[in-house]
Amino acid sequence: SAAYIYTGFEWNIDLGSLIFTPSFAPGLYHKGNGKDLGHILEFKSEVQFSYAFSKNSSIGISYNHVSNAAIGDKNPGANSYMFNFIKNF
Repeated sequence: SAAYIYTGFEWNIDLGSLIFTPSFAPGLYHKGNGKDLGHILEFKSEVQFSYAFSKNSSIGISYNHVSNAAIGDKNPGANSYMFNFIKNF
Protein backbone atom coordinates (compact mmCIF):
# COMPACT_ATOMS: atom_id res chain seq x y z
CA SER A 1 0.00 0.00 0.00
CA ALA A 2 2.97 2.36 -0.49
CA ALA A 3 2.59 5.29 -2.89
CA TYR A 4 5.12 7.37 -4.81
CA ILE A 5 3.98 10.46 -6.75
CA TYR A 6 6.64 12.04 -8.92
CA THR A 7 7.30 14.29 -11.89
CA GLY A 8 10.50 14.80 -13.76
CA PHE A 9 12.46 14.95 -16.97
CA GLU A 10 13.51 12.39 -19.55
CA TRP A 11 15.68 12.64 -22.65
CA ASN A 12 15.18 10.39 -25.67
CA ILE A 13 18.49 9.90 -27.45
CA ASP A 14 17.89 8.39 -30.88
CA LEU A 15 20.52 5.84 -31.90
CA GLY A 16 18.82 4.67 -35.10
CA SER A 17 16.36 1.93 -34.23
CA LEU A 18 17.67 1.97 -30.63
CA ILE A 19 16.61 4.67 -28.17
CA PHE A 20 18.49 5.49 -24.96
CA THR A 21 16.33 7.30 -22.37
CA PRO A 22 17.84 8.58 -19.12
CA SER A 23 15.45 10.26 -16.67
CA PHE A 24 15.31 11.94 -13.28
CA ALA A 25 12.20 12.52 -11.14
CA PRO A 26 11.83 13.92 -7.61
CA GLY A 27 8.69 12.87 -5.79
CA LEU A 28 6.76 12.32 -2.59
CA TYR A 29 6.72 8.87 -0.99
CA HIS A 30 4.16 7.46 1.46
CA LYS A 31 5.28 4.22 3.14
CA GLY A 32 1.88 2.77 4.02
CA ASN A 33 2.58 -0.94 4.63
CA GLY A 34 5.52 -0.85 2.20
CA LYS A 35 9.26 -0.38 2.57
CA ASP A 36 10.52 2.46 4.80
CA LEU A 37 12.70 4.52 2.45
CA GLY A 38 13.64 6.99 5.19
CA HIS A 39 12.07 10.25 3.99
CA ILE A 40 8.98 11.66 2.27
CA LEU A 41 11.16 13.25 -0.46
CA GLU A 42 12.67 10.62 -2.77
CA PHE A 43 14.46 10.83 -6.12
CA LYS A 44 14.10 8.37 -9.02
CA SER A 45 16.94 7.96 -11.53
CA GLU A 46 16.30 5.69 -14.50
CA VAL A 47 17.92 4.45 -17.70
CA GLN A 48 16.01 2.69 -20.46
CA PHE A 49 17.08 1.08 -23.73
CA SER A 50 14.34 0.55 -26.32
CA TYR A 51 14.10 -0.95 -29.80
CA ALA A 52 11.68 0.76 -32.18
CA PHE A 53 10.06 -1.99 -34.26
CA SER A 54 7.61 0.40 -35.95
CA LYS A 55 7.07 4.16 -36.23
CA ASN A 56 4.82 4.25 -33.14
CA SER A 57 5.83 1.20 -31.07
CA SER A 58 8.91 0.00 -29.22
CA ILE A 59 9.95 -2.52 -26.60
CA GLY A 60 12.61 -1.95 -24.01
CA ILE A 61 14.23 -2.72 -20.72
CA SER A 62 14.84 -0.24 -17.90
CA TYR A 63 16.49 0.04 -14.51
CA ASN A 64 15.63 2.63 -11.87
CA HIS A 65 16.80 3.51 -8.40
CA VAL A 66 14.76 5.44 -5.82
CA SER A 67 16.72 7.11 -3.02
CA ASN A 68 16.45 10.08 -0.66
CA ALA A 69 20.08 11.13 -1.34
CA ALA A 70 20.90 10.74 2.39
CA ILE A 71 18.60 13.58 3.51
CA GLY A 72 16.70 11.17 5.78
CA ASP A 73 17.77 9.28 8.89
CA LYS A 74 18.19 6.19 6.73
CA ASN A 75 18.51 5.64 3.00
CA PRO A 76 17.98 2.00 1.98
CA GLY A 77 16.84 2.87 -1.55
CA ALA A 78 14.84 0.65 -3.88
CA ASN A 79 15.75 -0.80 -7.29
CA SER A 80 13.50 -1.94 -10.12
CA TYR A 81 14.11 -3.70 -13.43
CA MET A 82 11.31 -3.57 -15.99
CA PHE A 83 10.39 -4.74 -19.46
CA ASN A 84 8.47 -2.04 -21.31
CA PHE A 85 6.11 -1.78 -24.26
CA ILE A 86 5.82 1.81 -25.51
CA LYS A 87 3.00 2.91 -27.84
CA ASN A 88 2.98 6.50 -29.15
CA PHE A 89 -0.41 7.93 -30.08
